[in-house]
Amino acid sequence: MSKTTDSSKTAKSKRGAFPRKGFRIFGLGLQDFIRYFFGGNAALAIVMLVLICIFLAMEAVWFFPQHHHEYRIYRQAGQEYVDLIGAEIDAHTRLGSSVNIAYLAEVNESSKREDRLINALMQVETAVENRTERLTERLEDARELIEELPEEIEDAKDDAEELAELQADLIKAQKEEQEFAPQWRKAAAEALELPEVWDFGVNVVKLTDNEKETIKEAALMAEPGFETEHPFFAALSEESKQKKEVARERLVAFKAAVDELRGAASPMKTLHGELRTIAMENREVLDKFETAPARLEALLEGIEATKDPEERKRKEEMAAAVVIETPDYVALTKPIYESQSKHAELIVPFVETVKTGWEKLPEVNSLETKAGRAKMRTAVSDYENFLRSTEHATKAIPEWRHDRPMSKVKTVLAFFVGKEWVTNSSWHEFYGLLPLLSGSLCISVVAMVLAVPFSVAAAVYVNQLAWWREQNFIKPALEFIQAIPSVVLGFFGILVLGTALRNLSHIESLSWVPGFPMSERLNMLTAGILLAFMAVPTIFTLAEDALNNVPKAFTEASLALGASRLQTIFRVVMPTAVSGIIAAILLGFGRIIGETMVVLLVAGNKIQIPDFSAGIGVFTQPAHTMTGIIAQELGEVDKGSLHWRALFMVGMILFVISLSINFAAQRILKKLHQSY
Repeated sequence: MSKTTDSSKTAKSKRGAFPRKGFRIFGLGLQDFIRYFFGGNAALAIVMLVLICIFLAMEAVWFFPQHHHEYRIYRQAGQEYVDLIGAEIDAHTRLGSSVNIAYLAEVNESSKREDRLINALMQVETAVENRTERLTERLEDARELIEELPEEIEDAKDDAEELAELQADLIKAQKEEQEFAPQWRKAAAEALELPEVWDFGVNVVKLTDNEKETIKEAALMAEPGFETEHPFFAALSEESKQKKEVARERLVAFKAAVDELRGAASPMKTLHGELRTIAMENREVLDKFETAPARLEALLEGIEATKDPEERKRKEEMAAAVVIETPDYVALTKPIYESQSKHAELIVPFVETVKTGWEKLPEVNSLETKAGRAKMRTAVSDYENFLRSTEHATKAIPEWRHDRPMSKVKTVLAFFVGKEWVTNSSWHEFYGLLPLLSGSLCISVVAMVLAVPFSVAAAVYVNQLAWWREQNFIKPALEFIQAIPSVVLGFFGILVLGTALRNLSHIESLSWVPGFPMSERLNMLTAGILLAFMAVPTIFTLAEDALNNVPKAFTEASLALGASRLQTIFRVVMPTAVSGIIAAILLGFGRIIGETMVVLLVAGNKIQIPDFSAGIGVFTQPAHTMTGIIAQELGEVDKGSLHWRALFMVGMILFVISLSINFAAQRILKKLHQSY
């Protein structure tokens, strides 16, 4: 009897809490429809996840075979060899650019004040022109007519009607000039009183009252038709020129060393140019051979589908012209092998000249300007990179062979640790994940560093310390952030935050801050701040839920034992909820790493590995991200191309990262609930 009762209870529990009453369709009642509805939604979610994985995998899985194939042609054409020499030249170019910028910084420092004043005048004049644009156009039109009409009147002396009309137009234009000129001056004077006109942005300069009045006077002379330069600024220009000449004379040894160093690559550049042309011709031959079967097949299909005799004959001729003949790789690469001895002759004087020029450069600490010293420190790194590049090329070039098998492992590593993402190139396309991954991680670091302390602190305050009125205000306000569209935040970053940060970075008293002054307003710091703002609601809500799950008995026992409120929070509540807080942080990180629109608009979209030698200042550099590159390029590539599959591979990696983060967070949350 007991067994029967238990089995009936079990059957009843399986049927659910809803009794089997009411309508029934095909033998299914309300309880069954509700169960199947929710179960169907869960199954649909699982099916969608599986389909997403399959779709990504189907498109991405063919990337590596196709990537390996392209690299094999890259080697057979001799492009790999040419790029070994190109790497030497690129390293030398970066070195020469760094030392030249350091030299120019020293030269321009002597006339810094004069140049800034001249630049201030130009910006004020531009601001005045923008605010008087309509009057300017009308005044210019009137003056243009005044110049052109006298000749037309002279030509129309024989036509009384046309002559009268032209004379009337001339009188009207003269009247408009007399009317618009005072109006323009008045509008310009009013514009010069606006405070935003004197917001010089990155070119911050402190002006004296006399200088400000002189700039106003000179700006009013910028009226259309006036080419007179104010004497004050004519003197400034001359003084700037003279100071630069004095600085150049003082730094003549610096300039000679820079010129010697930069000119060392001329013979190597000539060799590189010749080999590049040969390799490009080889690549065209190999591409034609590789695509010949597909082209022939397409033409044959076109012949079968064509009914027009003339069109059919034309396509048959085109098909007959397609020759599938294996290229003579030895003949194609012969000029490249012959250049090895030429490179061996050039590399020694090339390196020696660069070393000689480098030794003649001044020491970093001997330079007067911060920008000059910073660039010379960069040049030190560039010099070491140049030496490594030439050493590697010296060893690799004699060993290079066009017929050496291309390692599949190497092509896989070329994607995962590649430092270049070059598409739509007439030379060769490179797909390296490292610049995109490093950009995504750096922006995420900025966002997490800002978002986590604020979110967790807000959650602790709201849950443990705030009054109910504060809770009712703070929680909805923070959660409302999620309702702001990311594209709106992106526009805010472009128009407001980025500009404000750049202007702030150019304040001289803040020049000690790493990365200041910022050269770009759209960078990783700006994107990270906005992503932190977006992640706050996620981390705050989940952290606050974790604190809510801490049994009240823990808090009451701690207070009863004499602990203060803060001691209870930091030694009892937070350690107990630490798993939930960590899960909240992980889910916030997943929210950040998967964001697209903000980073696409604000991060700067510069595909490069950040210069980590800048220390903390690295975060003020522009970058690109994995999500941004997919959104930017996917709509412009051909379906099934290598570029297409590379973007899907990036998406696959991003999907795996996000899925792993969410899986880890769910596991932590599960352990948290089990512990309670």
